Amino acid sequence: MGLDYLTLDIQYNLKRDEFKTEGNIKEEKQKDIVECFVEGQIGKEKDPEKMIKKDIYNICLKWYPEDDNITAEYDTGNKGLRDGILLRFLGK
Repeated sequence: MGLDYLTLDIQYNLKRDEFKTEGNIKEEKQKDIVECFVEGQIGKEKDPEKMIKKDIYNICLKWYPEDDNITAEYDTGNKGLRDGILLRFLGK
């Protein structure tokens, strides 16, 4: 049996404004996955959590092809910073 999901690990170095990616989502599909995830966040509830200030942030997107669901694990502290980093990723 194969994997239930594919991953895209994004590391963002704030000071250098640089991204590193790892995972098993093909490079040419990475921006599509990020874009779909960010679009799915529009209109969601406000996140009252405070952002965590650090130099390097990590976001892991998991894409479940069976139902086209995308989930995220992140160390930003809140969703606003997470989504801002993902938008910056799309712009680069």
